[in-house]
Formats: sequence, C-alpha cells, structure tokens
Amino acid sequence: MQSNSCVLILYASYGDGHLQAARSLQESLLSQGIKRVLLLDLMAEAHPFINDLTRFVYMQSFKTIPHLYGWVYHITRNMKAESPFSNWLHSFGIRRLREVLEQERPQLIVHTFPQLALPHLKTRWGLTVPLINILTDYDLHGRWLHPHIDHYYVPSQAMRSEAIQRGVAPAHITVTGIPLHSSFEAIPVEAEARLHKRKQLRLEAGLDPDKKTVLLLAGAYGVLKNVRDVSEVVAQREDAQLVIICGKNEPLRRDLEKRYGSLDNVQVHGFTRRMSEWMLLSDCAVTKPGGITVSECIRCGLPVFLLRPVPGQELANALYLQQQGIAEVCQSPALLAHALSDMLDQPQRLDMMRQQMEQLQMPDAAARIAGDLVTRYMKQTTLGTKLAPIPVLQGNARTANVEQ
Repeated sequence: MQSNSCVLILYASYGDGHLQAARSLQESLLSQGIKRVLLLDLMAEAHPFINDLTRFVYMQSFKTIPHLYGWVYHITRNMKAESPFSNWLHSFGIRRLREVLEQERPQLIVHTFPQLALPHLKTRWGLTVPLINILTDYDLHGRWLHPHIDHYYVPSQAMRSEAIQRGVAPAHITVTGIPLHSSFEAIPVEAEARLHKRKQLRLEAGLDPDKKTVLLLAGAYGVLKNVRDVSEVVAQREDAQLVIICGKNEPLRRDLEKRYGSLDNVQVHGFTRRMSEWMLLSDCAVTKPGGITVSECIRCGLPVFLLRPVPGQELANALYLQQQGIAEVCQSPALLAHALSDMLDQPQRLDMMRQQMEQLQMPDAAARIAGDLVTRYMKQTTLGTKLAPIPVLQGNARTANVEQ
C-alpha cells in the first residue's frame, strides 16, 4: 500500500452508534493496509455550538418530546435529495470539509451518519473521490439517499429491496450488516460455542451459571425510561438474576446500588467496555433499539424486550425486530413485566427467538466492508502501481491547491 493511501470517515456524536461504526471500520481498514484512516465529527468541528445544542435536543427528545421527534422523522422519511430542505440539512460544515479535503487528500470518503454535504457539492466542486454510505439503522430514511453516492452498505436484505424500489441501482448496494466493535466479532458464530462461553462468563462475573439472566441496558447515557419498574420484575424472582448497565448516568447507578445492593441476584454497573461479555452471558435483554445495540444483540443471539420505543428510527428498528420474531415491543412497564415473566416461565420461547436470530447473523461486517472498499476503490494502490493520488478537488474550485 502506498504511503499516501488515506480514507476519511465522517460520523456524528448523536449517541455512540455512529462513532462505534466509524471506529470499527477504521480498525479494519488499517488492518487491510490503508496507511491513514481519519475520523471527522463534522458538526462538532465546524459548528460546535450548533452541535452541542442539537445533541441536547436529541437527548431530550427521548425524555420529553418523543412524539415531536417521531413526527419530524416521519414527514422527512421520503425526502428527496434535491429538495430545499435536503439542501439546507446537508449544508452544514462545508468550509471545514474543504479544509480537510485540501489538507488530507483522501482517496475514499465514508459516511456513518447522513450528513451528506459532499454529495450535494460533488458537481460544483468537481469531486472525483468515491463517496460511500454505511447505514447504521434498520430503517431507510431519505437522508441517506443521494444520486452521487457511489455505494451503500446496508444491514438487511429488506433494506436493500427498499433502496432499489427508491431508485438505487442494485449494483450499488451490498448487504453486510452493521460494523461492530472487534470484541463482538470475536464471539463464536456457532450457537453451542456461545452457550459454553455464556456459562463461563457468568462464573467469571460472580453470577449463577444456571439461573436465567436478564440484561437491562439503560443506554450509554442511562436514558431508558422506567428502569426501576423493570428491575423489580426480575429482582423478585428466585430463578432469575439481573445485570443492570447504567451507562454514564451515575445518579441512576448509585440509586439502584442502594436499592438492590443487598440482593445476590442483582448486579449494577456503570459505563463498561465489556458490553460483548455482558450480552453474551445473558438470556435476554431489556434495551432501547438503537441500530448498533440491535445489531450487537443479533450477533450475541440475545432476544430483546423493548419498552415504548421512541418514534423515529428506534421505533422502526423495533418493528423490524418484531417482524423478524426476535423482539417483544411493549407500550408500558406493566406490559413489559408481564411479557418478560411469561418468557422466563417458558424458556422454549426464548430458544425459538434465538434460533430465529441465527438466520440474521452477519459476522465480520467491518472486515467485509473494508475488504470490499479496498478492492473496489483502492485496488490500484494496493497492487503497488505508481498512479497519482485521485484528485479531490479540480475545475473551478477557488481555494483548491491541487496538483494536476
């Protein structure tokens, strides 16, 4: 690989999923021999105040205005790339993008978040660098679609079919799953091997290897509602045990430790980098259906219970899981408690859900995407040819300093 090989990955910090996917792909591209793989949080660097404000609104939308967020998501789901709203939405960060392109001269640009300023400017700037989208949810929002995107990597066959119906050429779509942290890719593919590992991990965590184990994920920032109500369902059962991950919500962690600290069948943890282990040792999970979390559950063969999914991409993810027979979507804590108790009383139903999950397994998504990107777009460099770097800007770009 030539020393000038460079890939730029654009992500956003609205939740942790887009960054996780970007980092996973970065690691895989580096292992493929790409010399430089740069991550850019475009909104954070270009418009820090707007970024902080919109992140705050995004987080609050889960707590106070979920239906407003869902309404906006729904009415813009079929937005067109050439619409005025689309042009405005993708207009942020242009100046910072130009600076990065002129300085780094990437040979490939990847989006793990649909901030598509470059596709909108491809003709105006004379861009020749390939533009790639990696979708990180199970619902196809119009923000991701643009005629100047060269290739899409999507999480499911259903999304590929919908993208084709909405005008994307079949040759420009590959079904790969969603890139996950390398710890998830190390999980055994075979169900029996995962079962053996599950009991081993329970012993290492100080849990009973034979008790039904429920994992409650409050989210990276501890925003899952009604955590305490859900916890009571399992805490009161003698045949089950509960692991609660509170993320970065320290007040919640302290409150739950005070409440359940004396119980042998409940463990409470804060932020963790061992999520793959906690998921693998569990029989089912109560969580919010972010795209990355959903994909991690599928990878671990972990059936999920979802409480009042937020309208928008998370509700769409939830409905997708329910259609696949691997999730229970509940609209109240009482209904979730009833569904969870029924499932724990009927372990054969959990087994059926796990078997269904086997059909959806897509391991090594990041490695497969990275390999395909190198083959499609950087093969000349990989083979050691002496081709000049692909120009980033040309034509009438006023501030470009590009060697011809």
